[in-house]
Amino acid sequence: MEHLICPAGHGLLFNRRADRAKTPLVEEAPVPPRIMLRVAITAVLLAVATATSAQAADDAGGVMPGTLPALRPELEPAAERLYDALMQQAHYLLGTVHEWDKEPSMKLLTDSKSAEHWIRPNTSTLVGLAVLQRWGPYDAKVVGVSRESLLNDYMIPMMRYLVATHSTGDRTTGDGKPWGDAWQSAHWAYALGRAAWFVWDDLPTDVRAGVRRVVAHEAGRFVDATPPHGMIRDTKAEENAWNSRIFSAAVLLMPDDARRKAWEQAFVRWAISSYMRPSDARCRQVVDGKKVADWFTGACIFEDYTCENHGFVHPGYMGCIGLTLSCHLDFRLTGRQTPSAVAWNASGVYENLKWMATPDGGYIYPSGQDWALFRNPQKAHLHLLMAAFEGDVDGWWLAQNGWDAMGKMQTRSADGPVFLPGEYRFPSMQHDTIAMFGLQWLCLHVADPIRNEPTQRLGTRHLKSGGLVLHRTPSAFVTLSYGAKVMAQVAAMRPDRIVSPDQRSLIGTVYIAGDKRPPEPKVSAVDVDVADDRFTAKLRVDHGPSVRANLTFRTDPDGMLHVREELVAVKDVTITRVATGLIGVLNNKQWIYETGRRTLTLDDESTVIPAHSGKTLAGEASRIAIDQTMTITSDAPLRVSYFASTGPERGRATDRLYLNYADGKKTWKAGETISRYGMAIRVER
Repeated sequence: MEHLICPAGHGLLFNRRADRAKTPLVEEAPVPPRIMLRVAITAVLLAVATATSAQAADDAGGVMPGTLPALRPELEPAAERLYDALMQQAHYLLGTVHEWDKEPSMKLLTDSKSAEHWIRPNTSTLVGLAVLQRWGPYDAKVVGVSRESLLNDYMIPMMRYLVATHSTGDRTTGDGKPWGDAWQSAHWAYALGRAAWFVWDDLPTDVRAGVRRVVAHEAGRFVDATPPHGMIRDTKAEENAWNSRIFSAAVLLMPDDARRKAWEQAFVRWAISSYMRPSDARCRQVVDGKKVADWFTGACIFEDYTCENHGFVHPGYMGCIGLTLSCHLDFRLTGRQTPSAVAWNASGVYENLKWMATPDGGYIYPSGQDWALFRNPQKAHLHLLMAAFEGDVDGWWLAQNGWDAMGKMQTRSADGPVFLPGEYRFPSMQHDTIAMFGLQWLCLHVADPIRNEPTQRLGTRHLKSGGLVLHRTPSAFVTLSYGAKVMAQVAAMRPDRIVSPDQRSLIGTVYIAGDKRPPEPKVSAVDVDVADDRFTAKLRVDHGPSVRANLTFRTDPDGMLHVREELVAVKDVTITRVATGLIGVLNNKQWIYETGRRTLTLDDESTVIPAHSGKTLAGEASRIAIDQTMTITSDAPLRVSYFASTGPERGRATDRLYLNYADGKKTWKAGETISRYGMAIRVER
């Protein structure tokens, strides 16, 4: 097998021919032994000579060498798919790179500012570009520039900007401040360090030294610190996870540094702290040389493997187990054993996420989603990590769903971006995605044999700590949240899920005269009974101190949800509007699994509602249907109002269908019933 011995004796030992050629190495013509010997001797002499000169130029010593194994044949289709997506995303992002107005020799793809939304996009993009520049069947026609230009005209000027404007550099960003020493800056520095490591041999000495300064500085902030912890409202799981990774970058770039042992110990301490449960304080299992209880500094997730962030159980932050799991790549490429800490409690968290996985490659959000909804290609990243490194038998199939969405999403634009305007609100969305594509392509090369034996989760799952009930059938996905947020939803078990995870779904809003804003519904009493194939929940939900909703949610084994609501005045109260029984309806112009319109049927009359039209409808009906896929029935006519959105909000367009709507001021005496209704919701696959 022919390898390139990288200059300076401290580069990555990677098989360029295997990576860049379509033909597998095993099909190459055999090389005579005497020629192989001469090549080997020449390579060794060259390595010794170049190592000597490089050491003189770079006093910090070499980086950790690594090897990229040849791809197993069965993984080639996935690798080709990811590499093509990587090139297309690079084509789009390179079009946003520009010179820094303070120094034309430096470049960036955002405005020049020191905070997350202006640094993270640049460091994340560099990861994907570094994979492209270093390996694979690069096609300059797709990317738009040659490999040489990618390095010299884009990557190196971007790296120079980042090292110059870091707190260890000699410049400030356009807002007058350097970046670094911030809440998330170790996360950005890790991406910069990892990208630099991939292309180390091609970087100028000043860039190498600058990247090392950045990484060492950010690692130094946490090396002797105790990881924080927290579960309620604001988990520290993802923060500890991304801070752990800076130590991995430090070891990759400075393996001979006297601080290496401290960095390695800190990596394990921060990684295992990320997803600790309360019971881990008593766990005697030995992980990386110590009992888990001895590693324990506090819990970041609930006992049922859920976690809260932004004030509710958030699958997006449960999925941040992928931050530490992705460090498998650092260890596999360098031939080291990955510490077990990277996967502590990952299987339990991931099992919950498998119950939340949807056919479109995304997740259902039982407590709502305040980030973008259509992050399907990004979700594939965790699924692949679990399949490739943790032996999960469902991960490969779930990753395929995300990659299917990825392919469909990129065909919508000639420029190659995955996401179109309106589908995201997080500034780093496009940039984190190119990094994920590149890292997934590398993961395929170092993956364990992948077992693809998926099992669809059906039945019920009660997550008591998180206050969630999940009920999955072949056609429907019913969720109930009764913890930090109260909501329920019935989504279709198909790529077009129909339902948007509005955080007042099937709860709605009661508007009180004199209040500046309507009160947020809060659960004051709950009784949940969960069987294997159904659940019943009785909730008392307070709309402020004056109005109470007595709610019952009951599912049938086939996924039909029965809802009953009684609104009662607790005190004398004047109400200006009742808007309960809310169903958020996805209605997007360009999402790959939607048609750009919905058809609403009230009894026998149907109306087409174009996406983003702002159209409104009102009436009474005992049978309501959406696209003839979701059907709502009631013994008595429901007071229906439909408000179409005028455009995307939080990364998706949500129309709002209210099934108990009454507009107009009215005063109620304490104890009086304000409204009462019952209905059943069914979806077809």
